[in-house]
Amino acid sequence: MQKLLFQGIVLNLDFQPGKGDNERITTGYGIYAEIHWPTRSLRIGESQNVRARNRQHIAWANKHRAGTHSAKEAARRGIIIDLVREWGSEGLEHYLISNDPRLADRELRVACEKFLHEWARSQSEYRNMNTQRGYRIVN
Repeated sequence: MQKLLFQGIVLNLDFQPGKGDNERITTGYGIYAEIHWPTRSLRIGESQNVRARNRQHIAWANKHRAGTHSAKEAARRGIIIDLVREWGSEGLEHYLISNDPRLADRELRVACEKFLHEWARSQSEYRNMNTQRGYRIVN
């Protein structure tokens, strides 16, 4: 089981096909991973409500595949958009990396997410899809 430590927070990076937390994932604060197994693609995120965020991502992906998004959303481009247009949420599993109570602190969650994005860039097991750019994270 692969684990990393960030500021005393244990990060579980043991992603195994069929062992995702799609239905059991926490409703609270945390850091999560989305793995698309057919393409071995990885995306890492943070949320105040991990379960709701992951359910939103599933619905969003399926809308892209079905072509039922707004014109603005349908015009988006990028690695993740291309993947969901082809696959929707098929083959996608969500994993809880950590729901340590200290992750209620937004700044700590974002710092942890940034640390994991750096890890994702350096690893070679998965295709890194962490392309978020903005005031919080620069990849």
